[in-house]
Amino acid sequence: MSRKMFKLLPVVLLDIQLHLMTALFTVEVLQPRYSVEHGSNVILRCRFPVDSQLNFKMLSILWKRISSKQEEKEIYKLHKGQEDLTLQDPDYRGRATLLHEELPMGFSALSITSVKITDAGSFLCVINYGEADYKYITLEVKASYKRINIQKMKDPEEEGLILICQSEGYPLAEVSWHDGRKPNVSMVANTTFELTDEGLFNVTSVLQVKQSISENYTCVFWNKKLNEKTSEYVSAFQLDYMGESTTEYQKKLLISFIPISLVVLSFLAVFVFKVLRRKSSTNLCIQQGNCRNVSYRSRVKEVDVSLNITSSPLI
Repeated sequence: MSRKMFKLLPVVLLDIQLHLMTALFTVEVLQPRYSVEHGSNVILRCRFPVDSQLNFKMLSILWKRISSKQEEKEIYKLHKGQEDLTLQDPDYRGRATLLHEELPMGFSALSITSVKITDAGSFLCVINYGEADYKYITLEVKASYKRINIQKMKDPEEEGLILICQSEGYPLAEVSWHDGRKPNVSMVANTTFELTDEGLFNVTSVLQVKQSISENYTCVFWNKKLNEKTSEYVSAFQLDYMGESTTEYQKKLLISFIPISLVVLSFLAVFVFKVLRRKSSTNLCIQQGNCRNVSYRSRVKEVDVSLNITSSPLI
């Protein structure tokens, strides 16, 4: 038994040595989880040990994205210092690249621009630099319901209003309506949604109310996963013209008012011009004493002047 153990000892020592050598080359992540806003840019980094000077011919890097359905997409590949994008997923062409200036410092930095909802998932960072190791990084993408669009229109069937609020975001949000008299009570509304090409939820909520119920309403989007609440105030005191939004109606009203204003200004300009012209001509004829066609006031003024001259005593 002792002889067999003696024969196995070199094999065991070699296995331990290889394990220690592999453990010396370890890929690390600076941040295991990233949470970014839809449409923004992000840089995912993993770190690997380098010597005093990096040997690019020995370096190979692979970045892959693994979705929740375990579908893999190749994002970027560097093979022995040479960029290889032949198998790069079309969705990342022009959006994903490796920051080569960070490689000498031991960072594999993957830059992704215009982040999409579909970019969410796990990213695999594989480094081969004489030895190999890998790590996973999780990317979360959120899209807040920042802008709520409001529409108001008359109810064609009943004497009331139809209020509509619409917004896009991710994940799916809950919509509630509240009136000014009972702000803590939710009103019954019809809320629907559809997915856009970018993977966002386009949520629309329709509320039918009677004009006599309340004058003020609030539409609230509640994103439970992000713990975000966005609201928009609606005033039903003044109904929009033909169901158009207030902004659109104001624009049309302004556009229709411009020609009328121009006509009025033109008439005023002509009237002022004629008055000034008549006044200047009257003054000129009084100075020259040959006024023939002047106004009644001008003639009275001439009589007063003549009377003053004749009645003045002679020296």
